[in-house]
Amino acid sequence: MSRSAAHDARNQLLRETLSNNEDARKSSVPTGETVRRITSDLGISLKSENIPSSDGARLHFIGQISAEKVLLYFHGGGFGLSAFEGHIKFLIQSQEMLAAQASTVLIAFLEYGLTKEKKYPTQLMQATEALRFLLSKGFRSSNIVVGGDSAGGNMTLGLASVLMHSCTGVTPLQIQEPLAGLLLISPWVSFESSSSSYRRNKEYDIFGSESMQGWATDFVLDQERNNWNEPIKADVAWWQGLQAEKVLNVYGSLEVLQEDDKILGDTLHKAGVAVKNVECKNQVHIDCILDAQFGLEVGPMSTEIWQWLATVFQRGI
Repeated sequence: MSRSAAHDARNQLLRETLSNNEDARKSSVPTGETVRRITSDLGISLKSENIPSSDGARLHFIGQISAEKVLLYFHGGGFGLSAFEGHIKFLIQSQEMLAAQASTVLIAFLEYGLTKEKKYPTQLMQATEALRFLLSKGFRSSNIVVGGDSAGGNMTLGLASVLMHSCTGVTPLQIQEPLAGLLLISPWVSFESSSSSYRRNKEYDIFGSESMQGWATDFVLDQERNNWNEPIKADVAWWQGLQAEKVLNVYGSLEVLQEDDKILGDTLHKAGVAVKNVECKNQVHIDCILDAQFGLEVGPMSTEIWQWLATVFQRGI
């Protein structure tokens, strides 16, 4: 069941670190600060801008600002934690992998509002305004991949829903061409914790049902749960006409969200979406992000993402 002793030790450390939501929140470093430090340490170009009409959201442009292809990325953290170092490091690794294959890709990293101060639909509104901001700068939707991990995967699916269905609290957005793709990394698609994988994988994954329920309660009221913020609720018909050419849905076989992510992927497939669903053997939640953070050997989650991104971005301008 284990990838290595080092991965096991990492997962155990994270289970302890993330076991108390309030302690994790207090130790969380602001996203902008983390982005600036890592890009500075690595000597990578960074330009940060406020997003208009977004209640304080910012986009951090990492890499060559003149690039025509963009990965708009929403980080995870239960809507209550800032970005991890691993988020930035993994995206820069991805950027370098793409550059080696002659694809220059700009990372547009969203710094969005966190709970408990900001609740739904603020984060979805900010994700929508981030895409609108990119389009206003002249980027073509057909050259944009929107992606995210965990809560960021939730936001990615929420934004995909906004492009098809009007959502209360979010200004509608229509695009002229479908997005190049959607990247879903261990997406958080259900606020329930009753699936069998919560029980089966609780000893392997980096968090359990109690912490997830706490983050969900901070994010959205029970009466506000809907297809935009809890994607597993949406039926096949909801996803028909999805405004993206390709979708990658990757998750670990050892994560508590495994069953929910599989169901979501199956629903997208039944809706006629060009989705690739990949269950990564012996990997846990957002394992590719954690490998980057801890400097460990990468697994299939990372390589699947890099191969998919290369294919999608090479479809061309």
